[in-house]
Amino acid sequence: MNTGNCSDDSGQPNKKIEEKLNELEHDLDRKSGAELPASVSSQDLIKPVSLTPVKDDLYYFSGIALIFFAVLVFFQHIRLGTGLIQALGIGTGGFGLLILPLLIGIGLIVYNQKNKIGYAIVAITSALIFFAVLSSLIMTFAPISLLGLIVLLAPLAVGSAFVVKGMGGVKGVEYHMRAQGLLKSEIKPDQTSK
Repeated sequence: MNTGNCSDDSGQPNKKIEEKLNELEHDLDRKSGAELPASVSSQDLIKPVSLTPVKDDLYYFSGIALIFFAVLVFFQHIRLGTGLIQALGIGTGGFGLLILPLLIGIGLIVYNQKNKIGYAIVAITSALIFFAVLSSLIMTFAPISLLGLIVLLAPLAVGSAFVVKGMGGVKGVEYHMRAQGLLKSEIKPDQTSK
């Protein structure tokens, strides 16, 4: 029996081999929904190409929580105060003259409740007083050691890394930026996460 030659003595292709191949293809088409043996998984046979990166919500939300915690602790170490000259109302830090237009606006509103000029004066003066109070504050960072500062900012770094990992890594961030139109280039199939 000659197994290396696919044709019989007449030179025609061997009909039995062709029939067997057709039968096997037909069986494969018929059994495509059947389960595979335990030794072979569907992942071994077919690796689908996915354009969306794998995301992990646990990393994402724990990263956001760590960032929030780091910002809270950082703000806890900032001290607010006013300068001595501004606290006494001397110099450029005083805003006492803004009380006069505020009182005039309140008087116009009390006299005529439909007076739009009075409401405008009160709103503008209140905004200026709020801005003057904020601008007179001096923010200082409480003394802390270098190790303390590193420990203070470590949750910010870890949280940022967790957020990026939760979005699918660097390629996931790229994918989301492209999807939102922040990056102009197209999404290519080879730019997927593994």
